[in-house]
Amino acid sequence: MSRPCFLFLVMFGLLACCEVNRVAANDATAIANTIDRHIQRRLDLEKAPQAAQSQDAEFLRRVFLDLHGVVPPVERTRRFLASENSHKRTELIDELLASPRYGEYMGDLWRGRLISPLANEQRVQSQRFADWLADRFNRNDGWDRIAYDLVTAAGKIEENPAVTYLIEGRHPLSVTDLTDLSSRYFLGVRLNCAQCHDHPFVEWKREDYWGMAAFFAPIQTPNRPKMVYTAGVQDDPRMTLASVQNADAIEGFQSQPPTFLGGETLQTVGNARLRAALAEWMTSPENPYFARAMVNRMWWQFFGRGIVNPVDDMHSGNAPSHPELLEDLSRQFAESGFDLKLLCRSIVQSRTYQQTSRPGPQPNAEDQLFARMPVKVLTAEQLYDSLVQILGPPAKTPAIDARLGARHEFCQFFASDGDPDPTRYDRGIPHVLRLMNSPQFAGRSISTLTSRRGGSEFSEEDAANELFLTILARYPTDQDLELFRDWRRRAGEPFDGAYRELAWALLMSSEFALNH
Repeated sequence: MSRPCFLFLVMFGLLACCEVNRVAANDATAIANTIDRHIQRRLDLEKAPQAAQSQDAEFLRRVFLDLHGVVPPVERTRRFLASENSHKRTELIDELLASPRYGEYMGDLWRGRLISPLANEQRVQSQRFADWLADRFNRNDGWDRIAYDLVTAAGKIEENPAVTYLIEGRHPLSVTDLTDLSSRYFLGVRLNCAQCHDHPFVEWKREDYWGMAAFFAPIQTPNRPKMVYTAGVQDDPRMTLASVQNADAIEGFQSQPPTFLGGETLQTVGNARLRAALAEWMTSPENPYFARAMVNRMWWQFFGRGIVNPVDDMHSGNAPSHPELLEDLSRQFAESGFDLKLLCRSIVQSRTYQQTSRPGPQPNAEDQLFARMPVKVLTAEQLYDSLVQILGPPAKTPAIDARLGARHEFCQFFASDGDPDPTRYDRGIPHVLRLMNSPQFAGRSISTLTSRRGGSEFSEEDAANELFLTILARYPTDQDLELFRDWRRRAGEPFDGAYRELAWALLMSSEFALNH
């Protein structure tokens, strides 16, 4: 073979390999298989059995809550459970990700993470920010572009809702606030412990904290919060760490140069470009933190615990449970252009995600190994939106501040601070009583549900089927039906009364309050 022909074949082979790698990085099925191989490898090593695949009803309710933040509509539940299409799960995933509801749910989640609950009282700005996020998630802009636009945001909220990230209520976030938020949600790192002293247990030093903080110094406006609303968020090249309020907290670091996490000092570009330089470094595919942080957070969102847990405390002393899995998913996420829909599709398409949540003999170990699907608690937003979908819009009550709205008031009552453990039930008697006696929802079940099928024309089995499908997204078991009939006979309830009591019992059940 001649040398030119040989070189041509070599080059052709290299190009083919590159094409295979490119396709693999954008192939949800291939990535899902990668997830399952890593999980199975660890289970084999630990000699732990994997749970069976979830039933259709279990999967349907779970994936609706995880991708849309709400239980499935009853008609969609009927169609899905009746379908014999072997690809119906994959098609449902595609349908959910293509719906505007996906972006709205993601926008709602990230609005809650990136701005303080106190700032939510500025409802116009808060909702405008959620809508901006929803649009970006639905357009499937890469996570790198979304993060870049948040970190570099400038101008007025009315013109650029992304600047809401830099503002809390009617006051600009401080340099320290932005350092903590950005490191947690974009890098997966808790730097706040190194603000006043070197971290006692991991590698972060005060130089790391204030080196990152220096990037945000030019937008600090001490004693001038109203300027944010007249001139908008702007970079002031005259502002440095030495200008930051509470100078005692940074004694010795007023002249700290902007330094990327890991020790590389930024070459001088002028203070007006500091945030852009940080965002470019942060969202680079070569950044050792950015892709890993989002992969770990999305895994936490779907499974209730991160591959690194806690989700925002990634460091050398907190090893991932499945290091090769985290490495592979992070690489593929970066190679895909930080495609969030692809990441979501890959995870929920995996057998690991689609296994049942029914516990085996060692549930704690099974959760840590992802040998079954952990059971998660419905968030306040999921709970409210699901109640509205089932019962219709809530009744108006004088106790609700019209400026904030019923949803905001409900979610404030049920919300947990920070990033609570999704698998831990922290609600108590006040929350249960609020659900049982809520003037917004109590007494609405019978009129709303019976109107769909003619109420008393139902048989007992029809009534139970309707309620279980609507509220729990499944048909009642034989045992459920027998319990309903037995209770109705003993209570002597008329049909409508029994129907109302069963509906309310299901809405108050742990099965409804949990994502399993």
